[in-house]
Amino acid sequence: MKTTIKMALAAVALSFTTFSQAEVASSSEHGFQIQLEQSFEGSAQQGYRHFINNVSEWWLDDHTWFGDAANLSIDATAGGCFCEINGDLQAMHMQVAYVDPRKTLRLVGGLGPLQSLGMNGTMTISFSDNKVSLNYIVGGYPTTDFTKLAPIVDGVLAQQLASFSQTL
Repeated sequence: MKTTIKMALAAVALSFTTFSQAEVASSSEHGFQIQLEQSFEGSAQQGYRHFINNVSEWWLDDHTWFGDAANLSIDATAGGCFCEINGDLQAMHMQVAYVDPRKTLRLVGGLGPLQSLGMNGTMTISFSDNKVSLNYIVGGYPTTDFTKLAPIVDGVLAQQLASFSQTL
């Protein structure tokens, strides 16, 4: 299992290109913090709506459990689900913890392989006119080197925000 996770993380590391202003704000053996900013054409309200209502348009297929972003949805209500459902195959990527429509969405959980590593995080996505900001703080029991995971997660999230910006 650990070999499969390491191979998947290595493949992600080799495939990403950073498009947005990205920063691993901090990392240690116990967790890390990612901060990203991406510009886009439009108002905060347009950005928020696109993020919520069109996740399948901007989330990249390569970073889904079942290979097709068309199976993704975000229920932007407290307790709602950022989920991927493909028939009987189902995954909750994250759970919605806070909603301030047209401004802020906060999700909790571990994305992708972080989930199987027992890692958990809080992701805050904030919208202003022409800019989206993402802050993801992750922690957990250190069964792997968090300092090596941080730049990989940073790269994947930077790809997602760049795609978001290009599809708006």
